[in-house]
Amino acid sequence: MLEREIFHQYGIVVDQQNEEKGGYLLRGSDQSEFILKRAQLEQESEFPWYVMVANYFNHQNEPTMLPIASRRGKYIETIQNEAHVLYQKPFQRHTYHSDGSRLALFHRKAGNLLVAYNDLPEIQPWQMRWQFRMDQLESFREELKNQAQPHREFDTWFIETFPYYSGLAENAIQYIVDCGIDTGTNPFQVRTLAFNRYTAKYRRNSEGLFPNDFILDHPARDLAEWIRYELVEGEGNFETIRQFLWDYHERRSLNQMDWNLLYARLLFPLPYVETVEHYYSDGNLKEKERSFLNLKKFVRREGEREEVYRLLFQELMGDYGSQMRRVDWLS
Repeated sequence: MLEREIFHQYGIVVDQQNEEKGGYLLRGSDQSEFILKRAQLEQESEFPWYVMVANYFNHQNEPTMLPIASRRGKYIETIQNEAHVLYQKPFQRHTYHSDGSRLALFHRKAGNLLVAYNDLPEIQPWQMRWQFRMDQLESFREELKNQAQPHREFDTWFIETFPYYSGLAENAIQYIVDCGIDTGTNPFQVRTLAFNRYTAKYRRNSEGLFPNDFILDHPARDLAEWIRYELVEGEGNFETIRQFLWDYHERRSLNQMDWNLLYARLLFPLPYVETVEHYYSDGNLKEKERSFLNLKKFVRREGEREEVYRLLFQELMGDYGSQMRRVDWLS
């Protein structure tokens, strides 16, 4: 039984358990709550850092799941014949900040934490990662065009739409390069703990942050991903996005480079790239069908996104004038 394994491994008496996606919600005899999650890509050596981050954020009123070591001092343990990690749920504190304000406060706290570390790794420039992925897709597209067998419907969509999205990607890549030249600085000198993929839904629905969801990156990553999610999954309302940005700006001022990186990341067609990559890497037919539906939905809403980008750029240009490089087709 699960309760017996938890007691044997951690010395915790479990009174109640509920199965959740990817793991279990456990309630201890003292009413403390835990999340047991299947281990994914975590490494044992990373957990001292995760513990430190979780303790720091919990003291900063950012409820974060705390990894719990087993009796033998390990964070990754075999439970029910699979590798799992046990997290203690944090005490919930009610906050009433808007999404923008809440993210700005999180970035400020994370930035304060990182000040104490002098040997943090450099951020790999976004344009390098983007160029690699686009080159891979372009090479694969050429293979598809030259193959003898008939194309599937998704193949045709990919072949026909790729030139447009390749052009968007080139705009985004060149935008970062040019902005670095304009300022004579490394755009990625400013670092914080960002999220792997930040959305409003993630924060609103979460009962606590997981420390292994954080990566070292520029704050503009989270701003762009919040906006991107609204454009792809939400209503894509410009006023909602505008309010989010200004709420953030009031708590943590955005400088010229922040705006530039935000805009470059929005220009890069990440959902398109990920959808195509997922389709060709996943052999599951249902997943392929879902990818095709996502691709058609994304392509058909391109005009709406362009209009939001145009409005956003005009607003930024109004505030920063010549400080921002123009994107001619959006001006």
